[in-house]
Amino acid sequence: MARRLIRGAALGLACIVALLAGSTLAQPERERAHVERLAAASRCDEALAAIDRIAAERALDARLEKVAGRCRMKLGRYAEAAASFERARTLDPTLPDLDLQLGIAYFHAEDLEAAGDAFGRARASGVRRPELDFYESLVALQLGGDPVAAAQTIERAGRERPESLQPAAGYYAALAWERAADRTRAERALESVAESNPGTVWETAARSQLDRLASTPLVTSRPWARVTGGLEYDSNVAYLGRGLATPDEIDSQGDVRGVWWLDAGTPLADFGGFTLGVRANHYGSAHVDARDYDLESPGLSFWLDRPLGERALLRLEAGYQYAWLGYDPYVGSWNVTPQLFVDFGRWGTSRLYAGVGVHDFESDEEDEPAGLGVGTPCPGGARRCGPAGIDERDRRDRDGVGVTAGLEHRVRLHEGKTELRAGPLFEHYAAEGREWDSWGVGASAGVRRALPYDFTVGLDALYLHRPYSSPTSYPDPRELASGVQYGLSRRDRTDDLFAVDVWVERPITERLTAQIRYGYLDNNSNAAVFDYDRHLVGGYLTYTWQGRETKR
Repeated sequence: MARRLIRGAALGLACIVALLAGSTLAQPERERAHVERLAAASRCDEALAAIDRIAAERALDARLEKVAGRCRMKLGRYAEAAASFERARTLDPTLPDLDLQLGIAYFHAEDLEAAGDAFGRARASGVRRPELDFYESLVALQLGGDPVAAAQTIERAGRERPESLQPAAGYYAALAWERAADRTRAERALESVAESNPGTVWETAARSQLDRLASTPLVTSRPWARVTGGLEYDSNVAYLGRGLATPDEIDSQGDVRGVWWLDAGTPLADFGGFTLGVRANHYGSAHVDARDYDLESPGLSFWLDRPLGERALLRLEAGYQYAWLGYDPYVGSWNVTPQLFVDFGRWGTSRLYAGVGVHDFESDEEDEPAGLGVGTPCPGGARRCGPAGIDERDRRDRDGVGVTAGLEHRVRLHEGKTELRAGPLFEHYAAEGREWDSWGVGASAGVRRALPYDFTVGLDALYLHRPYSSPTSYPDPRELASGVQYGLSRRDRTDDLFAVDVWVERPITERLTAQIRYGYLDNNSNAAVFDYDRHLVGGYLTYTWQGRETKR
């Protein structure tokens, strides 16, 4: 009997001890679960207070350190969060997303090197998440990486995880595009952030950046290079020189040609609020048949930028351009171009410009034999002769000084997806020979529109009314007869020029863009030899490179 009582008591005591032990073992799990529920409910102050109480009794495990790190990061205590994540990593480096969260904490604590190391470990462990792409790109951007690649990666991450990364992704992509000197994309991204988040701090931040961009002068602070190559069909090859070809060369001959452009430059020095830079360009072409119209035209210029307050910039550019036509020396030009840019913020940007060019043509036309009267045989059996008293060599001397001036205003609409431009222009050319003395007044306009799938379409138009100071000394080709003196019109020459270009382009890679183009030009003149039109169809590839901002 006594033995049975003793065994029963012992068994009961064992059960009690077991229950107490089970209760003791379950306590950390219950406390951790309670803390995780508080953190999930964004009650981080309470969660951290509970963690502190637990830490006073025993060492925290890896999961509690991770919860503490997440809560401290939510409260903006990034250095403390990084320390918590580091302790969790020491206790259990296999916890999910630990390196990713550690890198984010270090990034916000402005320890970019440690953030980069943590992100590198996360990627090496197989993490493939938009958040990792987003923050890795931010680190690379701040460490001087490629801003174009960073902007594209940030935008892609925002599209893949909009619920957690937007609108931050749109905002920081805009900053990356600005660093890449792509102001159009930067403004488009900021407009999208502002429009999509009304009444929030993100709208305020985006509007502030837009105002800052609007007040930032367009000082060229980065080296650049742009190379274009393509094929064109031109229905009127002689117009190739854009008014430089002699009237005898103007005909309807069409041909296919290869074309190439180079435009490159870099800032050189800053001094006294000025920025000095140099720029080189080259245009060339090679025809399939009309080799006499092959053109090579290199140029070199220097530019000087001077900001005028917060919303204006004065730019002066001076340089020299030379051209060979048909591989023979053709024309050299000295040019000076002052420009004033004024930014009106959301209302657009105006450019007031002028230009003076001194042109020296390498060859002159010969004087034609003088006849005895219109319709009479040419003296000496000449095949062609003109009115007496006209020195065609002197009259047709194209050396001279050209002056241009104009105003152009650009404005962006539809979150930057549409750009409109328009403005008047004026020109005057004072030549050595009266044939080319002229005035001109007109206007130019254009529109470009961003389309889905990264396409952009554009239209540019120009109209110019150009009266000349005298009748032309060139005869009407329709009235020429071999061996007979031609007559001349007594009306002062007047031209009305209209040109339109329509184009579509799309980026192929980060730096390579493809474009197709159609152009039409109609020069309506009361002098028949200058009355012509031209159709042009072409396809082009353009490679664009832009270096880092120069720090001098």
